[in-house]
Amino acid sequence: MNKKTLIADTHDIFEAFIINGLHHNYCIYCQFPFNDHLVNQHNYGEHFDIEFNDGYRYHQ
Repeated sequence: MNKKTLIADTHDIFEAFIINGLHHNYCIYCQFPFNDHLVNQHNYGEHFDIEFNDGYRYHQ
């Protein structure tokens, strides 16, 4: 995984990162709290690291 971190400041940008597969190569930091509904909308596969501004970290 690349050492650079992508910053998602909106749900739309977060979804664009996931749809384009960027979560496989970069860590993603979300500038909003963890949202169970948003996270469960996608299939992430393996090797991803997503952190939310409330400290919740979703990774594999």
